[in-house]
Amino acid sequence: MKYFRLLLITIMLLIMIPFSTAEASSGITEYNIHVNEHFSYSQREFRLPDKGWFFIRKINSSADDSYLTSFEIPGDSGTLRYFDTDGTLVETNLTGGVLPAGKMLFLSTEKYNYILGQPYSYKDLGSGTVQSIGAHTISISRGEGKWLVTQRFKLLPGNFGIMWGIGSSEPLVDFSNKYQRIIWGSYDLSENARLLYDGYHYRSPSSYIPYTKGSYWRIPSDYLTNSLIKTGGSPASDVLGNALLRIAHKNINEEGYIPSLPKSLWLYDDYGINEGFFDTRFNADTLETNIIAHRKFGDPVFRDASLKLAEYYLMHGTTRKIVTYDSFENEGWLVEDYYRTGGIPTHISLNHQLQAIHAFYMLYEDENDERFLSFADKMLQGIKNTTYLWIKDDNNLEYAYLQNGEMGLRDYDYLTYNDLLNVQDDLMRIKGQRDPDLDVLIHSKKFWMDTNGITGYRKW
Repeated sequence: MKYFRLLLITIMLLIMIPFSTAEASSGITEYNIHVNEHFSYSQREFRLPDKGWFFIRKINSSADDSYLTSFEIPGDSGTLRYFDTDGTLVETNLTGGVLPAGKMLFLSTEKYNYILGQPYSYKDLGSGTVQSIGAHTISISRGEGKWLVTQRFKLLPGNFGIMWGIGSSEPLVDFSNKYQRIIWGSYDLSENARLLYDGYHYRSPSSYIPYTKGSYWRIPSDYLTNSLIKTGGSPASDVLGNALLRIAHKNINEEGYIPSLPKSLWLYDDYGINEGFFDTRFNADTLETNIIAHRKFGDPVFRDASLKLAEYYLMHGTTRKIVTYDSFENEGWLVEDYYRTGGIPTHISLNHQLQAIHAFYMLYEDENDERFLSFADKMLQGIKNTTYLWIKDDNNLEYAYLQNGEMGLRDYDYLTYNDLLNVQDDLMRIKGQRDPDLDVLIHSKKFWMDTNGITGYRKW
C-alpha cells in the first residue's frame, strides 16, 4: 500500500501574522488548496484582535493514502492540559510522543498557546449528516526553541478529515479560575458533538434520516456556541464563539431560517413535514445568541443575522398559529413548533413558545421596534389564556398544546422552568413587573421538580 507523506509548515506562518482590526472586520476567511493528485483541502480562519486565531480545515482525499501536516509552536518548555471524562483537569509537562486521544488539548509554552481539537475522518451521508469513520493521531516532538505538532490522517477515497485549533500569544483559558475549569471541562467535542467545516454537529437521533451508528447532524441550535457566547469569560470563548456563530450565518437559507436538514420520521408521520423544516426552538436559540453576541462585541454582522432570523419568525408566527381569547376577549397566539411546505399544522410546545417570547423581548430592547414587542406580547397572552391547561394533576407541566385542543407529550425536567424565569426577567426589565400567570406555572413546576428530586435548574 502506498503512503504519501506531506509536510506542510503552513499554520505557523499564519498564526504569526499580527492581529489587526481590519483582519477582524473581514469575518471568516476561506481558501482552497490543491495539494497534489490525492489531496486538497479547504480552510476557514477567523482572527479576533488581541484574543487569538481560529482555523478549521477540511481535507479531501481521492485515494487510499495518508495525509500528514505539521506546524511549529515556539518555546522551550510547555504544559499539556486536558479534561478527563469526569471533568477533572489533568496537567503535565509537555514531552514528546503521541498526545491523548478523544480530548480537547490545551498546549502552552512560554511563548504561545494552542487549543487543538481531535482529528477525525468522516463520510458525508447527505442532508447535513456525516458518519464518523476514524480517529487519528496528534504527536509532538521537541526541537531547538520550538515544538513540532504533527497530525496524520489515513483517508479513503471520498472521505474527508477535519482538524481545527485556536492559537494565541496570550493565555486562552485561565485554568486557575474554577468556573472556567467547570465550563471547559463540560464541553464535549468527541463523543456527543463534533466541529465540522459547516459548523457544530450533534449525535443524530435514531428517528432522523439519514441515521447510522456514529452519525452527527448539523443542528440549527449550536449548543457549544450558545454557551461560549453567553458565558464567555476567556479569550478562547470569544474567539471560538465568534468564529462558530459566523459559520452558522452561512447556514441561514434564503427564506431566513436555519433548516433542520435531515428527515424526522415522527414529524413526517404525524404532520407530513419533510426534510429541511423550520424548528422554532432551535431558531429562537440562535436568534438569542446573535442578540447577545451583538451586545457583547458590537459587530453588525450579528445584528444583521438576528434581524434576518426574526423576520422569518414573524412571518411564521403570524401565519401558523392558534388564536386564543380570555374572558376579557384579549387575543393571544400559540405558534406552531414546526413548518415545511406541504405539512399540516403541528402542536405548540410551551418551551418553544417561551424561548421565542424571550428572544423577541430582547430584540425589542435593542431595536425599539414595536413589531417585536407586539409579537412577544401576543405569544405571552396565548400562554396566559391557557394557563391552567398547562398544569397536570401531579403539578408537572404539559409539554404541548395539540391542534385538537387537548394537551400532550412529556415536558423536559427543567428546561421549561428556566424559560419561564427568563421571560419573567424580561418583563421586569421592560414592564417593571412579573406576570402572575407565569408565576402560577413557575410554582407548579418547581413543586413537581422538588417532589421528584430534579436538580440542575436555574437557582436565581
